[in-house]
Order: sequence, then C-alpha cells, then structure tokens
Amino acid sequence: MTSERRQYQRIPMGATVGFQEITFSKAADPAQSAYRDVSGGGLLLSSPREIPLGTLLKLELRVPGWGKHQSHSGPIQELDLRPLLAVGQVVRVEALENSQFELGIKFLNVYPEDMTALLKYIEAAKPLDEK
Repeated sequence: MTSERRQYQRIPMGATVGFQEITFSKAADPAQSAYRDVSGGGLLLSSPREIPLGTLLKLELRVPGWGKHQSHSGPIQELDLRPLLAVGQVVRVEALENSQFELGIKFLNVYPEDMTALLKYIEAAKPLDEK
C-alpha cells in the first residue's frame, strides 16, 4: 500500500517559471528558476532563496508544447509562448546541498481555460503504458 497523496499525474519538466511573493509588507523581489515537474495540482521548483511554508506566490510558467491544447485562437507557436499564470502556495521547502531550495507549490488559482489546457497537455505527455 502506498502513501501517495497526489491527486494529479506529475510529468517531468525542465522549463522556466517566474515567481514573486505576494505580500503587502515589503517589495518582494521577483525570481526566475526552473521547475522540475508539474501537475494539475502544482509544481516542484528550485529557488535561490528559502521561502517560508504558506507563502503565496504569483507564478508565470513557461509550458513548452501546450499551445495546441489551449482554446485560445491564434498560431500554435504564439500560444506556446503564452505563459500559464497562477497563484500558488508553498507547501514544502527542502534545503539542497548547493545553497538552493526545492519548493513544492500547490496551485490555488489558475484560469479555468489554462487549467484545462494544462491537464490535456499532461495527459498527452504521459507514457503510453500509463494512459
């Protein structure tokens, strides 16, 4: 019996994500990093700084190849360049050996059309033996 609690299938990625803390107390510095995997529920990213559990983040994900799954009109190449915008919350923080941090981010708010396109993209990217 597994202790897997994930509701969504995760797929590995090596794409970029821009993120910035949502705060009213100070000006938060934006950062850009790579995210290691993505699912309909969130993503795993590397961060140059530790961000406390519960912190809300504005996310701007680059999802290469997701253009054909979007309902927007226009050339697929242009849709591929459009980032997925979301609000997420830090639900896991792990210090890595290279002064980096691994952050587990849970999506809290995503445009419904973007979530639909992301889920279609993930389904299409799954290995055939998992479909």
